[in-house]
Amino acid sequence: MLKEERQQLILEKLGTDKKVTLVDLGQLLNVSYDSVRRDVIELEDKGLLKKVHGGAIAHSYLSMKPSKGLGIVNTEFVTIAKKALKLLENNKIIIMDGGTTNFYIAEQIPKNLELTIVTNNPHLATALAEHPKIEIILLGGSFYKRYQITIGSKTIQDLEHIQADLYFMGINSISIENGLAIRHYEESILKQKMMNVSRKTVTCVLEEKINRKENYSVCNFTDLDYLITSLNASDELLSGFKNKGVEIL
Repeated sequence: MLKEERQQLILEKLGTDKKVTLVDLGQLLNVSYDSVRRDVIELEDKGLLKKVHGGAIAHSYLSMKPSKGLGIVNTEFVTIAKKALKLLENNKIIIMDGGTTNFYIAEQIPKNLELTIVTNNPHLATALAEHPKIEIILLGGSFYKRYQITIGSKTIQDLEHIQADLYFMGINSISIENGLAIRHYEESILKQKMMNVSRKTVTCVLEEKINRKENYSVCNFTDLDYLITSLNASDELLSGFKNKGVEIL
């Protein structure tokens, strides 16, 4: 069975059941756990489902509300954005890279806030185009279709001219042992450069990404300045991240 056929069957299964496990999908498709996991990750990257621990769920299974740019949005985004916006101050230079969470935060920036936003995400730049007081710097480079971002040596070169106040880093996983990691090697290098040209770094993390592992490391957890989640800072899931010199919001 071709990969495209497998992925279509996964979407059809979600359309009926709303949630599935990777084990069940592997049995249904007669492929290995790793193969079906890669399929689910690709479909999540395309915005067609949401990967959760051990499986996947349809977007319609989540608690949603309208959003101009995303169409639908998990209520986790709402809580995270409220916390993230408290870090923004007038006349600051902010780097925001790819990812749905950063996109949603950008959409919520108050109209009276004066900022310069530096991004390698053309869709985020477009979302801010009508903001009356935000200057947008769109980083050049090759356009990576899968993640909808610019990437490569030109992107890194453009960053040489910037000294940002705060960097909002999108990630795929975070843990004490493995730090922050993503699924693409070249993007991990770009994120390291964005950290290097920023005075402080924050990552906004959905609950499902906590204590998950991905292949390409970006930095240690202690290299962060802020960690933002939808959870209360006292939540047990965050206990291992406390007292590490990182402010948890």
